[in-house]
Amino acid sequence: MRRWLMFIIGILLTVVSVNAQIELPALDTLTPAEWTQITVPGAVCSRGTPYSFFVRPGDSTKLAVGFEGGGACWNAETCAIGGTFRDNISPAGLDGVGGAFNFDHAENPLSDWSVVLVSYCTGDVHVGEASVTYADGLTINHTGAVNTRAVLDWTFANFPEVDRLLIAGSSAGAYGAVFHAPTILTQYDDAQAFVFADAGLGVLPPDWDGLTTWNMTANLFDHPTYDDLDLTIFNNELIATSAALFPDVRFAQYSSARDGVQIGFYELMDAEAAEWSARAPELLDALEVLPNVNSYVAWGGTHTIMPTQLFYTMQTNGVRFLDWFTANLNGEPVDSVRCEDCSRTELFGGG
Repeated sequence: MRRWLMFIIGILLTVVSVNAQIELPALDTLTPAEWTQITVPGAVCSRGTPYSFFVRPGDSTKLAVGFEGGGACWNAETCAIGGTFRDNISPAGLDGVGGAFNFDHAENPLSDWSVVLVSYCTGDVHVGEASVTYADGLTINHTGAVNTRAVLDWTFANFPEVDRLLIAGSSAGAYGAVFHAPTILTQYDDAQAFVFADAGLGVLPPDWDGLTTWNMTANLFDHPTYDDLDLTIFNNELIATSAALFPDVRFAQYSSARDGVQIGFYELMDAEAAEWSARAPELLDALEVLPNVNSYVAWGGTHTIMPTQLFYTMQTNGVRFLDWFTANLNGEPVDSVRCEDCSRTELFGGG
């Protein structure tokens, strides 16, 4: 029965992919330096509304693939209307978002890059391929991986040659960036690449079953090294495995020391906040031995940095985040940063 079900799913996914290539607008028809929303025929959000993604054309040899954040859900409580994530795609007003999305900022290292933004509305951190009915008849389409594949099909067809590559995501998008990085890196194996996970350290309770609920394993990169991952340290396992498979690619993570959103979700998983604070440094330490992995742990409890003004103003132990990020982006030598006094606010220029 499972084999037959997977066969049917495969046919449906092929239809979505083919439709996307036939009906979606080509890159050269889009307005440069402006966001265009592209709806994917057959792709859906959590409750069946149409799925779409966003493209901002720039230099076609410099490509940033961004994964949008927005919470997650894995049971009736978290998936209920008014829960932890939105269930549709709407014009995001992206030109009004700050940080790395402020392309007019004089210091933005991505100002002339092309950007493909993988929108998020499925509650599964971009990794799912399941339709789940929870209590009271609440059915959620956890099809984040399906939607991402459609976006990447379009991206690969429209950006055939890329010299510089950034794969990044914030919050839920941090997991999507890490999860789908091997597929994107394989497509652009000659590009200078940087994979950046913003505010998604992957601290999970040992008995949490969300990844299974989302059918995540059906979408893992097809390579033997990904067959036996320890799901209790899921993000670390993915980063370590990918860093070994792609030794010329830089991988990095960012988090504040007491990220209130990450801790809040950890508590929703029926775990204690203090456990998150203890385990986060341990997970980062385990990756520090890898030569192409580093991290930046900032003071305070803010959540995400890429879409905020902190992208330019954050400083920790005298190291400006923007300088650290840009060095990673350019493949230059960079050390990890850990806040020493994590309760003390420190901003570049004292502002």
